[in-house]
Amino acid sequence: MQHLHLEKYLVDILSEHPQGLSEYQLIGILQQPPYEVFDKTALSETLTLFQCHFVLFHSLYQLRAQGLRAKQYDLQIFATNIKFLPYVSEGVGLAAVDKLQNYYLDWQNFAVTTEQDVETLLSQFWYAMTGGKKNLSIDDAVLSKITEAYKAFELPMDSKMSVVKSTYLHLQHRHHPDKGGDKKRSQQLEAQFQLIKDYLRQ
Repeated sequence: MQHLHLEKYLVDILSEHPQGLSEYQLIGILQQPPYEVFDKTALSETLTLFQCHFVLFHSLYQLRAQGLRAKQYDLQIFATNIKFLPYVSEGVGLAAVDKLQNYYLDWQNFAVTTEQDVETLLSQFWYAMTGGKKNLSIDDAVLSKITEAYKAFELPMDSKMSVVKSTYLHLQHRHHPDKGGDKKRSQQLEAQFQLIKDYLRQ
């Protein structure tokens, strides 16, 4: 499923959308001509969905690494928003980013992951998120928002509250309007932080 021209396509697409695209939007574009990197049924099954996600994020982290090495640009990689950023010498949450980057840049993780593995990973995630309450019923929309919140904070699912709070404060320092940041992004971070707090309390 690896595509030789995917990184070039990503540069072209993201350059045309400086405001950013969600992962879903980006995959949708890559499913259409003239790209057709992913099959139109790629998101219909658990395993192929994971593989599609992995290939995309592998290329995104490759692209990000290239930009940072060249000191030319950074790349914001959230499920909700993927876009180019200006290069800065010191990033936020680098340890968490490095963990994600190392995971997605290792093709062994793509090769060995089965559908059962994906289902198990999802089960473990939501078991942890609900404080070990296996039968707790959570609305799918809420689950999706929790997932997006963790991805937005670039943190693994087992992060302690202290780490979540520290990352939130760093991100707010970067994005708060009083610091010259974007008000909408700051409000989104606050809502995501509250969502994670609520679920970690359960």
